[in-house]
Amino acid sequence: MIDTGKIIMVIKSEILKTLPMFSSLTTDENKLLFENSRLYNCERGAFLFMHGDTITNFYVVFRGTVQIFRDTPDGHEVTSDLLIAEDSLNADEIITKQITHNKNARAVDDTLLLAIPVLWMQENLSKFDHMATHLMASLSDRLHSAQIEAEHQSTMSATQIVACYLQRLCLLHEFDPGGFELPYSKTLIASRLRIELETFSRALKNLRDEGIKVDGSHVSFTDTNKTGHFVCDHCSLSEECTAHLSLHKNPSDLISIKPLIRKAA
Repeated sequence: MIDTGKIIMVIKSEILKTLPMFSSLTTDENKLLFENSRLYNCERGAFLFMHGDTITNFYVVFRGTVQIFRDTPDGHEVTSDLLIAEDSLNADEIITKQITHNKNARAVDDTLLLAIPVLWMQENLSKFDHMATHLMASLSDRLHSAQIEAEHQSTMSATQIVACYLQRLCLLHEFDPGGFELPYSKTLIASRLRIELETFSRALKNLRDEGIKVDGSHVSFTDTNKTGHFVCDHCSLSEECTAHLSLHKNPSDLISIKPLIRKAA
């Protein structure tokens, strides 16, 4: 007879070793965290939590994708993040000790997460120096990304914003620039980029003249040099951007720089 409990314990142990946030824990810290966490499966389309719900857990994605969004008064969804493996969902809420969630979280596909009770997290965070440091770094990364997005929204056209996103997406998911499938629906990507779906569709058509061919959900970079001039020449942070440096400066490093661009998309 299969011991499912033992299998779950083994999986959780492997998750704790794999996720960067917990990889540097001591044996005793790992054991303590192991005893006070659980695995959580969230099926595609299901809500992990909703705006206004009481915060009960701190979540880290192990597999899958989670959409973080808010609803506008007129019924539209505004996506602030698409989180994948190794990302934490609500670090900001834990650090600021909020009582209720200020956003919605929904699984884009079947997702496996590590859930840690928020009360235990707040009481013990100071004992886990590496975890606390990682949480602060995560918040800093997201703030930096928000600043870049604000610049792009004010200085770039919709077509340039989409082209920039496709570059980062390609690297984040380790896609071959020569051809890959969009990992999310066009509706979801448009929401993430804060542009109307019709505008997004027009931008995809315009990309053909800028070195990117999009056929349905298939994307291929046909001229990365042309794309770089179209997008990166208009960004004040291009020389600090790993997507730009990898695609346009040193294409051989596409895979190795993935950990550096986790929050870029």
